[in-house]
Amino acid sequence: MVSVKTEQLHRPSRSGLALSSKTTRRDDDHEANTLQKYQTRARNFYQEHCKSEAPDSAQICAALLARANEYRPNSFGTLKSALVHDQRARGNHQAANAIKQLINPVTATGSTLFKKPKPQQVRSVSEDDYIALVRYLSGHGFIDEALSVVLAFHLGVRPCEMRTITVTGNSVHIIGGKKSAPLDRGADRTLVIDDPAVLMAVADAARWMRYCPRTNTAIRDRLRKECRALWPRRKQHPTLKSFRHQLGSNLKASGESDEALAYMMGHQSIASISVYGNRRSGAGQKLYIRPADGADLSRVRQPKLPAIFGRERVVGRIEVPSHLATRLRAAQPAESDPPGAFMPK
Repeated sequence: MVSVKTEQLHRPSRSGLALSSKTTRRDDDHEANTLQKYQTRARNFYQEHCKSEAPDSAQICAALLARANEYRPNSFGTLKSALVHDQRARGNHQAANAIKQLINPVTATGSTLFKKPKPQQVRSVSEDDYIALVRYLSGHGFIDEALSVVLAFHLGVRPCEMRTITVTGNSVHIIGGKKSAPLDRGADRTLVIDDPAVLMAVADAARWMRYCPRTNTAIRDRLRKECRALWPRRKQHPTLKSFRHQLGSNLKASGESDEALAYMMGHQSIASISVYGNRRSGAGQKLYIRPADGADLSRVRQPKLPAIFGRERVVGRIEVPSHLATRLRAAQPAESDPPGAFMPK
């Protein structure tokens, strides 16, 4: 069991007035570093695609739209944001507004342009990697990231849910995210942790994250950077969602009902659990959570149609071409043939 010591660290009070000078300096440094990264990325874009150190707004907009299909939608948005911040820093507010109003032609309504696929995600994280990551993050002073990993590993919570967790006794209550229309996918749940060490780690992490002043994006970006520093030779690195996938695998291997799995993952329907994890990745892994006594599993919806990866679903019929079917019938042994007549010698 790995733990992160938080008793010696200062966290702002509920009013938000007790921010430590160290936390404030770190936030200021983070904003300065972010702007510096934006400006560096913008300069590289100008040099490579505009062939100028100081292109005008028309050149920037034309170059960005012309190469939209070279970026994933999220990367396009990040690049556009970098260009906007750089132009504002240069005092070119009209150019910044013009860039900000651009619409990605790849994701525009009715677009037929090629969309660059997402990179393959890490869906399985070993307990050894979890321990190594938490120790590395806490040892380098990244407490927010370390405790986010603790909550994601044990509870499988979404980043938007980490500040809603309350612990009473051995019960952990989580206010579900993604409940806004039209998605309506998230659900509140109350889980029980019987292991005292795990319960203490989760309670400390939940208490710390409840008052975390940083954004989920800032924590995610820092976690990505530190994972690369910890495992420089790996091509892919875990994210907070990777730990949610691993918990889904552990739940599937536990033999719990579909309703219990969906409840513990914070889903309103059992259909959603099909995209998280698999039994093989969760085999032999210990599960520390269970639904609270009296949890209303009947509220978990059943899908109108069987899930795509549902159990025992017939997905189609394999038709054998007629010329192959004749050959197969000819190859079948007759009743008069001795046993093993068609076995390879």
